[in-house]
Amino acid sequence: MSTPEQASKDPEKENNQKGDPIQPRTPPKMETLSSAEGDADEKAGSSLAQPTCEEDKGTPSDTLELASSDFTKDTSTLTKSTEPHTEIPEKDKTSFSKPLSEKDTVTPSSSSEQVYEYSPVKSGTLTSSLPEQDAPNTDVPEKDVTESGDHHVEPPQEPLPQVEEQDRGDKAGRKKSKERRGRRESLRAVMARKKKEMKSTQGTAANEEPVADPYDNATSCIRLTRGRTGIVYEVDLLKHKCEWDDNHPECPKRLSSIVDKCIDKGLFSQCLQIPNFLRPDLYEKILTKHSAEHYEKLKTLCQSANLTTMEHVASEYDSVYFNNHTFDAACRALSSVLNLVLAVAKQDIMNGMAFVRPPGHHAMYDEFNGYCFFNNVAIAAEACIKDNLAKRILIVDIDVHHGQGTQQMFYDRKDVLYFSVHRYEHGYFWPNLAESNFNYIGKGEGVGYNINVPLNVTGLRDDDYLAVVFYLLLPVAYEFNPDLVIISAGYDSCMGDGKGKMLVTPGFYSHLVSLLHGVAKGQIAVVLEGGYFIPTLSEAACLTLKTLIGGPCPLLDPIRNIHPSVIETIRHVRRALYGKWNCFDICEFVVPKQNVPDDEEDMYKIQYFGKQEGTPYATRTGYPENTVPETYYFARINKALQEKYRASVSLPYACVYDEKMLAHTPQRGDIERPERPERLTSIMKGFTDYGIDKRLLRTKITKHDWSVYSPHIPNYLEAINMGLLQSKDLYINEHTRDSVNTAVSGLLTVIDNVMNATCRGGVAVIRPPGHHAEHRKPGGFCFVNNVAVGANYLNIKYNMRRILIVDFDVHHGNGTQNMFYTDPHVLYISIHKDDKGKFFPPKSPRSYKHDGFGAGKGFNINIPFNRDKMGDTEYIAAFQHVVLPAAYSFAPQVILISAGFDAGINDPLGGYEVHPETFGHFIMMLRPLAEGRLILALEGGYNLTTTTHAMALSTKALLGDPIIMPKNIYKNFSYHAMLSIRDVMEHFKQYFEVFKVHKKLPNKPVIIRRIQKFTADTYARVLFKVLDPDRIDDNDYVETEMSILNALAC
Repeated sequence: MSTPEQASKDPEKENNQKGDPIQPRTPPKMETLSSAEGDADEKAGSSLAQPTCEEDKGTPSDTLELASSDFTKDTSTLTKSTEPHTEIPEKDKTSFSKPLSEKDTVTPSSSSEQVYEYSPVKSGTLTSSLPEQDAPNTDVPEKDVTESGDHHVEPPQEPLPQVEEQDRGDKAGRKKSKERRGRRESLRAVMARKKKEMKSTQGTAANEEPVADPYDNATSCIRLTRGRTGIVYEVDLLKHKCEWDDNHPECPKRLSSIVDKCIDKGLFSQCLQIPNFLRPDLYEKILTKHSAEHYEKLKTLCQSANLTTMEHVASEYDSVYFNNHTFDAACRALSSVLNLVLAVAKQDIMNGMAFVRPPGHHAMYDEFNGYCFFNNVAIAAEACIKDNLAKRILIVDIDVHHGQGTQQMFYDRKDVLYFSVHRYEHGYFWPNLAESNFNYIGKGEGVGYNINVPLNVTGLRDDDYLAVVFYLLLPVAYEFNPDLVIISAGYDSCMGDGKGKMLVTPGFYSHLVSLLHGVAKGQIAVVLEGGYFIPTLSEAACLTLKTLIGGPCPLLDPIRNIHPSVIETIRHVRRALYGKWNCFDICEFVVPKQNVPDDEEDMYKIQYFGKQEGTPYATRTGYPENTVPETYYFARINKALQEKYRASVSLPYACVYDEKMLAHTPQRGDIERPERPERLTSIMKGFTDYGIDKRLLRTKITKHDWSVYSPHIPNYLEAINMGLLQSKDLYINEHTRDSVNTAVSGLLTVIDNVMNATCRGGVAVIRPPGHHAEHRKPGGFCFVNNVAVGANYLNIKYNMRRILIVDFDVHHGNGTQNMFYTDPHVLYISIHKDDKGKFFPPKSPRSYKHDGFGAGKGFNINIPFNRDKMGDTEYIAAFQHVVLPAAYSFAPQVILISAGFDAGINDPLGGYEVHPETFGHFIMMLRPLAEGRLILALEGGYNLTTTTHAMALSTKALLGDPIIMPKNIYKNFSYHAMLSIRDVMEHFKQYFEVFKVHKKLPNKPVIIRRIQKFTADTYARVLFKVLDPDRIDDNDYVETEMSILNALAC
């Protein structure tokens, strides 16, 4: 933070000096209000003034800034221990697998009776566990709100008795202190009191159920490691083909091209081939979703009829053909799918892919349809539920055609959630059904469990599909929390497909599968459906399998634009599902305008203009095909994309750690701090107990001369010495400088391994932390900004132009923000506790309005949480609604993660309730980006149990292990968290197109009349009708009203 005097420098002058390529920076400070204005502004609850990018004034540029409010040489203000500081004996160290105890606090273990506390000075005490309040005690001035270390604590509501003032040799100071200060409890005293209260509460509630262990999910993940990927395919499936049309798009080459490409890339050799056999119970399974007549009809026709008869029968069904091998192929395809899906559900394999044809999702109870005969996915899902292998199943249908057969089979069920994104064009696109629209959301118990995302234009890209994933699929999937995910993988949305006419790249499907790995402990079964342009079909299917195996996702282009039609569709889907899913509570409603009855912004329009064809259906041609130039064009594009899809599957992940960093401790006689050496030893022990240590490439730290990449002033580190740096949030000893150098070198060592393609990503178990260290001063236990050095290192040495820093430490990374505030090559995203500016670091410019300056405008995203005690839901929602959309819009080449775990449960400083497994899900969601080049650097986290579990699970997620879903996601969604997330999305619409998806929901449902031919007389007709909002879920009511409207006299 700059002083008021420092804020007077012209920001534009400094900004204009910036050049490209980027050179080692001396990042500027940010302008704030003057102290008087700041106090008034803080009381008013308003944000800080627009930060600027100028250098500090009033401090020599080559010296370390030592503000008296942040540092003090007078260590006599600390109540000292009678014992010298020594490392805690092994037997006294907290085991990471135990619940929170007194050993997890910041009190020393050398003496059980000694009570450590700061003398009551203005800067505050280490009482991190005091009860949280919305406002400070009225007996204490607001500007004296307690701040300590890497945290902020508000004083208790009840005034405490006064204590005698210690003599400091300053009468004025003593007198002032006596008037303004009350007694503050030490952390040990607070924890002891809370423990006593808990015991008392437990004693009076003997009949209540015991409180669940908050680490249950974390410890359950110990045994969960990445399993094998299964595959199943049958050469006999190639015999099914259209005998009367050699150019039919559903041809054997669809399957053979996929298999050949996967074999050529060596993917099949990395998979477990599931034994493929015709199941003896196949007939029984088929009857769960089809009639006996349906089965016998197909069997009889294929075994006894001639070709002429088959074509005649085919004309009775929409888009099917038969030959003598069709029945056998359909049975073998279904058996293959059943064998694979049941193997995943039984956890014999972690995930898998069924390479089968004919497809299945259009097959209905008693009707062949759309090349489909038996509904493979629906029958497999039903089998898993009947066999008690899954209670909840999510079916994600990404075929460009709506899977009406699957929808119908589970329409009144809540144990199967069917999610389909498909081309619709208001019913003009096949299968031309009204039931493919967004307002068909299920019936009875199944209301809300059928989700259609109808796309009403062609030419949609990855951007549009990713918006659907971020704002619809992922929130619902996390709230539904299925036991199994089945993907109906149609690749006819892929570019070049003559049927779909979309422009989705093959790489998108890889990202979709990876993003869904956080659901159902990664138990995903992918089943081939459609896809008819052979080059992109085979490439997309191959990338899907590669992702299932654990390979990295390819780089996608940054999100540039979301089609307005897609924004409208997402808005309508959210409106239809509002009240059915808590995740959509984040949406707001349009405020109706007075005297504007036909306000289109307040309407959600149900439009169906389709018309179904009748028998006889065409059996030859009649399907869309690419022209020769189109085929050539898309084949060339696909070949060019393959150059981006070459990342190796089998690279290891690096880990660095060195015991030298344990030597950084408080000096003898000083008090214990929460940032202590045991944080590292506990994490490394956790790696051993989780079995992670043997799976990581333990890399020796290489000493780096990082001065060229330092974001700090010249000779910054040399200015750190024992005489200067002793304060409430910093301590130093003779080993501190070596520890700092080792920490920075450790992170750079991991970066070297990643950038030299020795490793895919890595973990730096380092301390001291870094994200509070600013350009010319340390703070909050941080000396050198490790991640900022790493970002400069990537930029300068490796020429990385898009670096993403994600900081989920509960404290705002003010140092990191300041260092890249004008830099468009670094996107900094921070999720932190703010409490209206009262949380540590004090007066840090951390609202969502602080979004960067100059060329860096829009590249600084703050997600500040206020008031409520945030937990898993709020953090997951922030990732899904802000972090992921922004990250995909930036398309980073490398991701640096400031991994602070002090938002975790039981942390003495953070006060939040994020469970360890949730941190693992953060990494799981980020893993598809940057070709897997994710590097974790330890920041905060001061409860050893939580921090150890959280770091272990984050690392397991990095390795691709399944992570158990946090409990009750979206069940209790903080209103104040929703406000913060809404504010961020609304503000950043000016920088990122993807946030324009978040629009207020309409109130008024209307149906639009179908007009065959628009003439001048049409203006006089009734063109729409307002429906009863309370009956909008009743499909019969909507269809009746639509029929009446369309039947009105012309």
